[in-house]
Amino acid sequence: MTLTRLLVRRHRLLLACWPALLIALCATAQAYQDTYATEAQRHTAVELAQQSPASTLLYGRLPDPGTPAQLYVWEIGAFVTILAAIMAVLAAVAVTRAVEDDGSLELLRSCGLTPLRPLRSALTVLISVAAVLTAGCAGAIMATAGQVDGVTASGAAAFAVVVGLTFLLVASVTVVLAQVAPAAGQARLLGLLVVGAAFAVRAIADSGQLDVLNTVSPLGLRATVEPFTADRWAALLPGLLASMVLVATAVLLQARREFGAGLIRRHDTRTSRLRVRTTAGLTARLTRSSLLAWTVAVAAIGALFAAMGSGAIEQQRNGEVGGFLGSQLGGGDPAAGYLSYCGTLVGIVVSAFAVLSMLAAGRAEESGMTGLVLTAGVRRWVPVAAQAAVAAAGCAVVLTVTGLLTAAIAPAVIDGEDIAVRSLAYVVGQWPAVAGMIGCATLLVGAAPRLSALAWLPLLASGVLALLGDLLGVPGRVQQWGFFQHVPDVAAAAPDGVALLLLTGTGVALVVAGAAGVTRRDLRAG
Repeated sequence: MTLTRLLVRRHRLLLACWPALLIALCATAQAYQDTYATEAQRHTAVELAQQSPASTLLYGRLPDPGTPAQLYVWEIGAFVTILAAIMAVLAAVAVTRAVEDDGSLELLRSCGLTPLRPLRSALTVLISVAAVLTAGCAGAIMATAGQVDGVTASGAAAFAVVVGLTFLLVASVTVVLAQVAPAAGQARLLGLLVVGAAFAVRAIADSGQLDVLNTVSPLGLRATVEPFTADRWAALLPGLLASMVLVATAVLLQARREFGAGLIRRHDTRTSRLRVRTTAGLTARLTRSSLLAWTVAVAAIGALFAAMGSGAIEQQRNGEVGGFLGSQLGGGDPAAGYLSYCGTLVGIVVSAFAVLSMLAAGRAEESGMTGLVLTAGVRRWVPVAAQAAVAAAGCAVVLTVTGLLTAAIAPAVIDGEDIAVRSLAYVVGQWPAVAGMIGCATLLVGAAPRLSALAWLPLLASGVLALLGDLLGVPGRVQQWGFFQHVPDVAAAAPDGVALLLLTGTGVALVVAGAAGVTRRDLRAG
């Protein structure tokens, strides 16, 4: 078995589930033809979307004349490219620094592997995934040719290449960061920060009509190429050249660093004494820096969307906002619908932090740190249970801070009743959903660590149901299985919180099951 095949086999869940999800999302163009069946509906939806600052911030500028194909690339394209970028970070770290840090690559090198061979195999895997994404997305879109207005072979191919090149660009940046960062965890964090910065640059470029900024953001490829509008193939060349330069840079850096270390030195020792008395205290101490970073980032995102919601709410009150945003605002109070939508976005982001926190428990077990904790007389189920408790508490902190900030900002820009109370409740009310995510991840990490990559599936499935369920025509009974659509309107006459109690109870039960699963298997060690 070659090293490339070994990497694919070891990370087959990650490399199969994420592309399958993205290709499935690309197969949803028919929903836009059904939603905007007449030219009048399209004209209204396009006009409202082009005048909405929140829509422009999230998806970019919608070009004229607004065919179903253009609306599809505008909305679904934004989600697909963001998810492709996140997948690129996770996959790039998994096939580079992660296999190096857990000791498996050291074992393989003892068999005579040349120093550069592991990086070449990792790059082969990433390029292959980009090719699969491109081919799969192109095929999924072309399946709707002739059924959706505006879908052409050239546009489908252009959008598919945008998705594949976005993945390849972010993966190349992450591979470079993997050579610089002191460990896999730091490389993963830096990669996600790059994705956040790329989104911010793209949002500024589209909101401020600074098109030149889109040329320097991996998430700006969709705006520069304009699939189904201009199909600018030449705009792909800078991204392709940039990825080649980044790959060459990664190869040069890899040859100039020590095995198992990055160009930035690790600071594993401190002169001050670490005073912790419990396993939960140790876990909290180790996660406090990432918790602070996530709190600041999520609070900023929540405040930004709350501050930009007045336009969409007024448009819904004066007319009908179609498409994605219209499905989120619903048929009731537009202010409540928009604040619920903001809470859903915050809940999805915080759930990502929760899943990453629980996957850290698996990495601690592989690195041997869990074994060291157990030598102090701690019971085997305690470390994973402590990680779950700290993750739940940390997510509560993030949601509370974000909820308070949005509650302070929203009443100043949004007209309506109980705006502050609703802002706080819709954000903080996502904690039971986050608890359910923690439970799913704990069950996999504790009872079936080899399947821990599947911890992302409940988050991705629930996010798709919450954000795209109505638009894609998913039955309401199916949408109810998602985690994020159960926060009631606290300003209603009789808000129903039974679903939140069920989510919390399910999360607790899954954590218990995951902790019990640790006691029934051997610990993994790198």
